[in-house]
Amino acid sequence: MKTEAQFIEFLTELRDTLYRLALSITCDSAEAEDVVQDVFERVWHRKDVVLESAYPRAYICRMAHNLSIDRRRTSARRHIFTIKEEIGGDEENSIKTDIKDMASLTRDIISRLPEKQRLAIHLRDVEGYEIEEIAETLETDEINVRMNLSRARKSVREELIKIMSYGVKRD
Repeated sequence: MKTEAQFIEFLTELRDTLYRLALSITCDSAEAEDVVQDVFERVWHRKDVVLESAYPRAYICRMAHNLSIDRRRTSARRHIFTIKEEIGGDEENSIKTDIKDMASLTRDIISRLPEKQRLAIHLRDVEGYEIEEIAETLETDEINVRMNLSRARKSVREELIKIMSYGVKRD
């Protein structure tokens, strides 16, 4: 990125990614927006450091991750997501789940994973980051990222199978 316009374009392309990352941590859309704005302000003031980084996108995402955690820790609000289950009706209707409900269910399960697993699966499967970028963002090695991804995917798969088989949620 040689020009200021290219740097602004680079940041603009990252906006949605940063928002989703912040939202996955803060669970509050207004907080996530604030995090994105804070990140943009900090990155703008430190653009030389960001551009010298081996992975500027990972550097910025790490900044968003850290700011989101700081906001979550200082905030007394914690959102707890629950899955509302159908009670009554015939069994066939309560077992059938459309794609929208399945996506919501999967997001809920992911939100309850341990932080490193949740972030690894989000960055890889939602944002499409490479393993190296995730390792840089989470300040860990690639083996640890692969292990967290494997465990996260296994947990999500097992929880989905359990819910679909028995129609109940494990707490």
